[in-house]
Amino acid sequence: MGGPGEFFGFDGCINRLGYLWRALVVGVALAALLKLAALGLTTFRPEGIGDFQTWTHRVTMAGILIGLWAGCALTTRRLRDMGLEPAHVVPAYAALWVINTELLRPMTQIAPQVYGPIEATWLVLQVLVGLVVLAWPSRPRRRAPATAFATAGHPAAYLDWRHGG
Repeated sequence: MGGPGEFFGFDGCINRLGYLWRALVVGVALAALLKLAALGLTTFRPEGIGDFQTWTHRVTMAGILIGLWAGCALTTRRLRDMGLEPAHVVPAYAALWVINTELLRPMTQIAPQVYGPIEATWLVLQVLVGLVVLAWPSRPRRRAPATAFATAGHPAAYLDWRHGG
């Protein structure tokens, strides 16, 4: 896997250090691109305040979607390295984010004294899930079976269906 596949691809596994450096690179690159886009919007102002807000919203949503894609891709690869099935874990983490964004944040804006601590707890839970993914050790790797003995004229204990014929 090369280039963008290192940051946006879902294939393979990555260890803790690989997860950390890829997440940092994506975060810094995304922040730089969004800063550059914001600078471009303030320099080349679109016609009227409505267009400026529309383009600001579009740039922000593009940044969020790119960050979500990269985060899901990196987390999927890291979970596979931990020995977990990403199809079971990633939707649960996405549900945490959706519940916070669509339910708790609007409720906190209505009644901050009541729902503020709940939203703060929910955000801490999301951070803890990310830290567990970062800190969890990789599963032990199985060694690939040595095939030199089987190919040296000795009978193998398995049926070689690829080269048999």
